[in-house]
Amino acid sequence: YTEFRQRVTDVSVKGKNVYVKAEVENVGDFPGKEVLFSYISLPEGKLDKALRDLCGYAKTPLLNPGEKCELSISFCISDFASYDEETACFLLEKGDMILSVGNGTEDAKVVAVLFLDETVVTRKTKNTLGIPSFTDIKAPKKQEIMIPDTAVRLLVNPSDFSCENVKYDPYYEIDSRVKALSDEELCFLEIGSFDPNAKGLSIIGNAATHVAGAAGETTSQLENKGIPPLIMADGPAGIRVAKQYYEEDGKAYDADNNGMIPQSMLEMMNPVAKFIAKKLVGGHKMPKDAVVKEHAATMIPIGTAIAQSFNMDLAEKFGDIVGSEMEMMGIHLWLAPALNIHRSILCGRNFEYYSEDPLISGKVAAAITKGVQKHKGCGTTIKHYAANNAETNRYCNNSQVSERAMREIYLRGFEIAVKESQPKAVMTSYNLLNGTHTSEHRGLIEDILRCEFGFKGIVMTDWVIGAVENAKSTYRNALSDEVAKAGGDLFMPGGKKEYERMLQALKNGTVSRKQLEINGTRVVKMAEELNA
Repeated sequence: YTEFRQRVTDVSVKGKNVYVKAEVENVGDFPGKEVLFSYISLPEGKLDKALRDLCGYAKTPLLNPGEKCELSISFCISDFASYDEETACFLLEKGDMILSVGNGTEDAKVVAVLFLDETVVTRKTKNTLGIPSFTDIKAPKKQEIMIPDTAVRLLVNPSDFSCENVKYDPYYEIDSRVKALSDEELCFLEIGSFDPNAKGLSIIGNAATHVAGAAGETTSQLENKGIPPLIMADGPAGIRVAKQYYEEDGKAYDADNNGMIPQSMLEMMNPVAKFIAKKLVGGHKMPKDAVVKEHAATMIPIGTAIAQSFNMDLAEKFGDIVGSEMEMMGIHLWLAPALNIHRSILCGRNFEYYSEDPLISGKVAAAITKGVQKHKGCGTTIKHYAANNAETNRYCNNSQVSERAMREIYLRGFEIAVKESQPKAVMTSYNLLNGTHTSEHRGLIEDILRCEFGFKGIVMTDWVIGAVENAKSTYRNALSDEVAKAGGDLFMPGGKKEYERMLQALKNGTVSRKQLEINGTRVVKMAEELNA
């Protein structure tokens, strides 16, 4: 059998950071690896708290029987501040913060008590996410954690914490190339690439012309203005492209099904659905003398499996594989990784998400992003922002979540990924959040993602197919002009109706040219950066 013995050798506090050192020894009969977790239990005062929050973890290398190694875990205490909706701030309440370490919650042993003698506010924000139709259940008083005599007591100095006052009115510089665009050209920049004369819908796998099977791209209408397109490929387990393709008139087409719908999507459809889909989407007939070429990409493990390795170096290496193939194929944005919370085992896309814990989700997404973005001209698109935890009624289901739950659970992984790796793009989700589509939610996109998290990249929609035009309906798909007003930079995959709606909104003044110029500048800057 394989068995490990852990022994914490040191716990220290320096400012607002905690450092844990532990010795792990393989006392079993076979080689193996061990993961060590640290948990923090926060004091209850005004706000109820979880029994434990995961605050860090580390993994050993392969240890042979009798071998040992030292592991280090560190974390910032203020990262685990609780959100108080009444005062719209993150705070650490005074009292004992109990630190436990072990190879899981059942095994974790109390090793230290961190004492804070006054409540401190770590970030002053504003409530911006809407109000659900209920109030959160207040958790019963949590069970008492027994503190052994061996636990060290450490003082945490309140003066080591500063309060961040978020500014919500940033200045955005407009690119001169965007300023010079006509209204029509500016609207093309806001919508994914489409052929104004083509028949049929754009979907994943037929919305790109530069790489066969890619998910989509930004407009090519402005290349004569010095604005190149951004090419995007879907995930999640590596980049998704057509296995066989041919080229005609400078464009690439999927050879497997006459350039209409990717084989991976056709395989999931019954015969009737296939027939209807092909009629709606249209296609491109392959010439008899076409030269069929091949390209393929490496399949990496699903997100959940990567997270279960608890190996950030491995996660970064998987991102490195994806980035190297993106660079070879000329793909700028990978539409991954996805890091929504495993809220229910019934969610149909859990396989591509990482965990029920936001710390793990954020850390793994950041590691994969670092691997991808090592490569010139390559970026990730973290998704689905946010609270996307169901596939039923995927375009119009309404996630009702409190401000506190959103900030402490559903958004925290995104915050970690943004702050640790600064992905090039973020994709919003299909669902509504407290009655507003996430892609049309300025509080979610502008206030939190950009102003609070410090995100610098572009924000795009998920692939909205056949948007409903009735803006008065509660249950409708996202609309291009509403997305733009919220600070969303790209409506994907793009189509003539979405373009015309945007242009009409610009001309009648319901969306300002200044906002479109701000959005467009972000797209132009990213296209310039990734095409350099």
